[in-house]
Amino acid sequence: MRYSKKYKLECIRKYKNGENIQDPGGCKHKTFHDKVRHWVRIYDKLGEAGLEHKKPELTIEDKIEICNRVSNGEAINEVAISYGRQTANISKIYKNYLQRGIDGLKSNKKKGKPPTMKEKEIDIKNLSDKEKIKVLEKQIELQQIEIEYLKKLSALVQARKDREQQKK
Repeated sequence: MRYSKKYKLECIRKYKNGENIQDPGGCKHKTFHDKVRHWVRIYDKLGEAGLEHKKPELTIEDKIEICNRVSNGEAINEVAISYGRQTANISKIYKNYLQRGIDGLKSNKKKGKPPTMKEKEIDIKNLSDKEKIKVLEKQIELQQIEIEYLKKLSALVQARKDREQQKK
């Protein structure tokens, strides 16, 4: 679950004042309070900037530094706090380093085509008559394509059912 920076700061304030912190639900009581203690330690080390969601990407040099610190016996949790990251992220970096060496530290961004953006809804009321006709024709064309696709899909499903019945 993702918590806002404001919520994290409120939890930290309550924790430091010894006040009761209500669990948001969705996780165990102990798990949430461990997370709050982790936020407190990050806040004490890095301030509010450590609680931001969008942290800068770690460079190869940072990752090598992380691996050296862990190899020299420093706890993964301490290293994670010093970078304002989750322990699991630091552990994953170190594990990749152990398995593949320095090549395992290189950025492994997802490959492939990025998701396409959906078309924006067009407000037909503000368009001229010619523009309205073009938009409506395009909508009809897309619906016809969808109908053809659904017909072919239905035929394939029916053919599969027929084959399964013949096998029995």
